[in-house]
Amino acid sequence: MLTRQPSPADLGRNEVHIWQGAVEQTLPSQRSWLSAEETARMERLGTPAARAQFLTGRVILRGVLSRYLGRDPASLEFSFGDYGKPSLEGSTGLEFNLSHSGDEITLALAQSAPVGADVEAWRRLDRLDALAQRCLAPCEYAELERLSSAEKAHGFFRFWVRKEALGKASGRGIVLGLQHCVSSLEGPPLWLDVPADLGTAEDWSLAELPLREGFSAAVTVRAANARFYWGRARIESGGIGFEKLKSLRYSTPDCVLGNAAVDSARYPSR
Repeated sequence: MLTRQPSPADLGRNEVHIWQGAVEQTLPSQRSWLSAEETARMERLGTPAARAQFLTGRVILRGVLSRYLGRDPASLEFSFGDYGKPSLEGSTGLEFNLSHSGDEITLALAQSAPVGADVEAWRRLDRLDALAQRCLAPCEYAELERLSSAEKAHGFFRFWVRKEALGKASGRGIVLGLQHCVSSLEGPPLWLDVPADLGTAEDWSLAELPLREGFSAAVTVRAANARFYWGRARIESGGIGFEKLKSLRYSTPDCVLGNAAVDSARYPSR
């Protein structure tokens, strides 16, 4: 059940709030939240599906940020870094990152810490081996090679969303150097190595999201031992409705393909 009382002001400095949404119908009053630049960008998109995805993402982004900041959604202004990463104008201290693929939308928020999110719909990869050799560290590629043919594409997407999330958090995207963003599919998600200019792997926390079959998603933040909280956000007639946030925890350290995101009191979150 969705509620209008998510207590978003409680976002702590070592926490990440993750809001998951889906492409859905918006109201004219919500579409008016977009800036003229956003509206023009949406109208340039070539298909109705792409326009609906963009519009829903912007409405959720503005609607959620407005709750955290106590401001009107239409009043929010954004600036962009050298590689296109958006940030809020003004010294709010609130960091965010938005990603969408297919009909899934992921928004991650952190307080005064770079955060990145990526969601990907699984799709056929005709040259998976060549792509994996180009994007994965040698230890990651060796791990992928140990999987069955049916599992390899899923494993690659799990690696990919982690690397994309770190690239987006850094503000540099894939220029960061994908082979230097190293993790393992075994055990709870964590960074084994990151590019030297991002500090150490221990400076960063990593989470995978419990999405439905056919999607992979990850969020990372520059904060050691951060706690991740996850919930659904949905467009409603009065604005945005929120689920109660749940702590994102992980199952056993020896889980092979993750299935890691469960709400359990038995294991600490990372």
